[in-house]
Amino acid sequence: MNKQNTLTLVESLLIDYASGSLPLALEVLVESHISMNPSSARSIRMLLQIGGALMENSDPISMSEGSFERLMDEIDGGQQDEEIAKSDVSNDNDKLPLPLRNFVSEATFPKNWRRIGIGLSEQTVDFGDEFGNAKLYRIAPGCGVPSHSHDGNEVSLVLAGGFTDEYGSYGPGDISIQETGAVHKPVADADGECIVLAVNEGPIVLTGPVGRLLNMLIK
Repeated sequence: MNKQNTLTLVESLLIDYASGSLPLALEVLVESHISMNPSSARSIRMLLQIGGALMENSDPISMSEGSFERLMDEIDGGQQDEEIAKSDVSNDNDKLPLPLRNFVSEATFPKNWRRIGIGLSEQTVDFGDEFGNAKLYRIAPGCGVPSHSHDGNEVSLVLAGGFTDEYGSYGPGDISIQETGAVHKPVADADGECIVLAVNEGPIVLTGPVGRLLNMLIK
């Protein structure tokens, strides 16, 4: 998979959002992306307008309560410009994208983060549904997530900083999509901490000799 394929998958994700077919975790991820990415915000507005015209005589498709209102608030009234979108997530949850704030525990409290490796911490995000799992990751500058594959698709949104893997480089507001079976090792940029929201349909499987040993121990 290359960056071009990822862009195509992101476009499909936006279409699924506009149709109201995403689970809440991915819905909030997309809304957060839209709040950080003016281009995608314009695309979503167009998709919603087209969808409204096409489905005028169809049965309505329900979305989570308040999702459309949150989206319109972000696009019309509270859309962040590119300079703000590139700023770091601060010690205040008010700096998180608006759609995500109510689901995340205080980002500054150490007790809300679990260290899972050198320069790597995670925080589970509970969206109250049964779809896969969602986590926030903090990756120290220059550190990486161990090489792993996915039992199910993974959709990740960069909230601050940036990372590079085998498929491309991603900065604030960018979405990375790894399909089932894809193997990658994200490494944070050297100039700052990377914070990522990742939604996985299934478990992560560590690869390589050490990873396979850890997988056996975990089981």
